[in-house]
Parts: sequence; structure tokens; C-alpha cells
Amino acid sequence: MGHYIQLGIDHILDPEGLDHLYFIVSFCLLYTIWDIRKIVGLVTAFTVGHSITLALAALDMINVNPHLIERLIPITILISCLLNYWALLKRPIDRKRKGYTMYLVILFFGLIHGLGFSNFLSAMLFEDESIIVPLLGFNIGIEIAQLIIVVVVLFVLSLSDRLLKLKKVVQLVLNSIVTLLVLQMLFT
Repeated sequence: MGHYIQLGIDHILDPEGLDHLYFIVSFCLLYTIWDIRKIVGLVTAFTVGHSITLALAALDMINVNPHLIERLIPITILISCLLNYWALLKRPIDRKRKGYTMYLVILFFGLIHGLGFSNFLSAMLFEDESIIVPLLGFNIGIEIAQLIIVVVVLFVLSLSDRLLKLKKVVQLVLNSIVTLLVLQMLFT
């Protein structure tokens, strides 16, 4: 299983596939270290969505045009960034929000992102190998790597707030950087 965990970590932290990094950064920008439980829940919702479509595609239960998915992935990140702008510029951030809307949005985006990597899981399975161990290991690795990204982003935001009192500026700058990188991804 360790091999599959490492593959999951490598998948998220791969410099050639930065879409996951951009997405994780975009959806945790509005939170603080005090919101860690909520963020872990959001990260897990993303992983659950990701693993559902990975499993369905690896079992040949769904087949989606890869070019369509390649376009949808940056669009999901762009939507996340646009929601961040709305939250940062139009209204105060309400960390006490109730409801499951954000979890459902992140889960849905995870479904789309999982389709983008579904062929890889099929290719890494040995003939007659069960999908359970590879999928579990791969998703544990994904979860670990995503949480590493979350901790780094929250640390940067916390430092910017404590040392410079510029958290909102840093949030806007990071969101703008991700937005520009995703637009570049979308149009290349």
C-alpha cells in the first residue's frame, strides 16, 4: 500500500500537474488555522469525490471525453477563485457559516478532478488486481499531500496577519496569482 500512498502524494505535489495545488490553495484561502476542522472536511469531501470517479472510471463504469475534463478542471478552480473575490471584496467572511453547500461544491469539483486522472489508476493496476488497495492507498496519499498544502497556506496567511496585518491583501494577491495561472492553463 505504501507504493500507492506515495503515488497519491506525488500526484498532488507533481510540478507538472499543478491543478490540484491551485484548487487546494483557492478553496482554503478564506480560512484560518482555527477553521482547520472545516478545511479538513472540505479536503476530505474533495478526496471522496475524486475517489468516486477514479473508481468508476477504473472499473470502466464511466467514460468521459478527456478533452472536456481538461477544460472543466481549470473552470472549477476559476469558479473557486471568483467566489473568493466575491467573499473578499463584497462582504465580510463569515467563518461561522452553517450548511453543507461548500462541501457539496467541493465534492462535485472532486468528481470532475478525479475524471482527469482516471486512466492512470487503470494503468497502474495489475491484471486481476483488486481496485480496493490501490484506490485506498492512492487516496490516503492524496489526502496527506492536500493537508500539507493546507498547512503551508494557513501558515503563510497566519504570518501575514500576525506580522504585517495584511492578511486580506495576501489573500487577494494569492487568489489573483492562482486566477492568472488558471487562466493561462485554460487558454493553453
